[in-house]
Amino acid sequence: MTSHLMKTLAIVALALSLTALIPTAHADGAAADEAPTLYARLGEWDGINRIVRDTIANHRKNPAIAHYFSTTDLDVLAAHVTAFFAAGTGGPDKSEGRDMTSAHASLGLSEADFDSAVADVLLALDQNGMDDGVKAEVNGILQSLRPAVMGTTGE
Repeated sequence: MTSHLMKTLAIVALALSLTALIPTAHADGAAADEAPTLYARLGEWDGINRIVRDTIANHRKNPAIAHYFSTTDLDVLAAHVTAFFAAGTGGPDKSEGRDMTSAHASLGLSEADFDSAVADVLLALDQNGMDDGVKAEVNGILQSLRPAVMGTTGE
């Protein structure tokens, strides 16, 4: 991964972990247990893998971006994206794929393509019963990756 992307993921992971440490109070004034990480709320590795596979299925049905996946080994893609997504949400870092910029550089993605892909991810989150708070957090992470995916990071 590029240093910029690593810094971005580190900042997102730090922000998420710090948010998880803020105790909330019950009506009786007692502190609630620590909030689970986004990784945990997504169902950890297995839950994220289901979301990733549903996202890929959504991409393949999406006429705007399906062509990007016509010659892709979907199992390899799912493994790389699951590892990347897990690491970016507070889970274990098993990511071995390319950085976002080089992974997407040859695709010639438009902003509309990116938005369409994000919509497919949010649909997969709905398909897996995720609440609006989780969807907002994931969308925030995806939007933070937009410059790297679109190749506009200046690197």
